[in-house]
Amino acid sequence: MNSRNRPKVETADDAYTLLFEAIVDQRLLPGTKLAELALVEAFGVSRRAVSSALQRLAWEKLVVVFPNRGAYVAAPQADEVREVFAARIAIEAGTTEAVARAADPKVIARLSANLAQEHALREQGRIREAIHLSGGFHLLMAELCGNRILAEQVRLLVARTSLIINLFENQSGLAGWHDHHDDLIHLCATGQVDAAVAQMRAHIRELENSIALDRRRPVAFDMVGVFATKVP
Repeated sequence: MNSRNRPKVETADDAYTLLFEAIVDQRLLPGTKLAELALVEAFGVSRRAVSSALQRLAWEKLVVVFPNRGAYVAAPQADEVREVFAARIAIEAGTTEAVARAADPKVIARLSANLAQEHALREQGRIREAIHLSGGFHLLMAELCGNRILAEQVRLLVARTSLIINLFENQSGLAGWHDHHDDLIHLCATGQVDAAVAQMRAHIRELENSIALDRRRPVAFDMVGVFATKVP
């Protein structure tokens, strides 16, 4: 890492955002050690800023800190996986109900634009960016429901789901991120509240059921290389 390929990081919040996005985009693998000194070098900030970012991620259950061993990207166990999906079903049923009940054309237009952009990225083979937008669809649905507390919970649950998808083998691969989004938009646009809620619940259950909790993927990658920017 050097001044030409180092990402722009000035504060602990910047470091947190880069780490959070790398987890959501499936560039940071579960179980990976997040060495503070390596991150200090990668980001060009103080060790205190890196430590603060890691502590925030640990509070959000995206990182685990072991005494005398350091910080690691969280690697959820089977019981935690079930709890994450149960929480998503409960919370996103509520956010979907609010959006469908309002059936606001401006809200529907924003959801449709998100989905259209995702489809375009998939057609271009830009899968990582498409994954980000797929999770973003659920975040957008939560944000547009009008409840900031629910939106924050969905943000964290989507991030933890990304860890799960990355950690365990699954039948649907990356497809499970966007199945049924078109149907959800149609049901919300037409005010079919019960059907929209049922579709969201089924959508999340389908993703959960595709995951093989007895088959974990190996972890092997370059942590610092994840954050290097491309030099023209």
